[in-house]
Amino acid sequence: MPQEWLNATVIPVFKKVLVVSYAIIGRYLSHVCLVKSWNNKIYAHLQRNNILHRSQHGFCKNRSTTTNLLECFNDWTSTILSKKQHVVTYIDSSKTFDVVSHPELFARLNSYGIRGTVLTWLINFFSCHIHQTKVGTALSDAAMLCSGVVQGSGIGLLMFLVYINELIIFTRTA
Repeated sequence: MPQEWLNATVIPVFKKVLVVSYAIIGRYLSHVCLVKSWNNKIYAHLQRNNILHRSQHGFCKNRSTTTNLLECFNDWTSTILSKKQHVVTYIDSSKTFDVVSHPELFARLNSYGIRGTVLTWLINFFSCHIHQTKVGTALSDAAMLCSGVVQGSGIGLLMFLVYINELIIFTRTA
């Protein structure tokens, strides 16, 4: 994997300002296509082998927060009508993308049958990422990404989904 694909300079941009650099887009086009291809193949593998829990709605095709809310509403209504108790747990996951353990993610991928070249590519992709932040002309020191998923990478959301997939099993049995 080319080293420049593993280096990221994060530039905070005000949300109302749209900055487009066609030179940057062209330079990373092959990277984006490769990542999207791997993402699609991994997702297809997870779907084909029924690995993703059926209650998972986030970042899944044909599922959304709306389908999750409809399912919850149905469960709660059934519980109320049957006069049973129902426990609801809310989890603040605002920082969870940043704390994904790479060794645990790679072990989970391996256990899901994602091995060989694909797993090696993912290990290199996550283990060799270097980030810097640029504000104006000031550039921070480079830092290795030692945990978390690479947000905005095209594959980060799927890796997060893989990482939390078994969480639902533990919460349903508790």
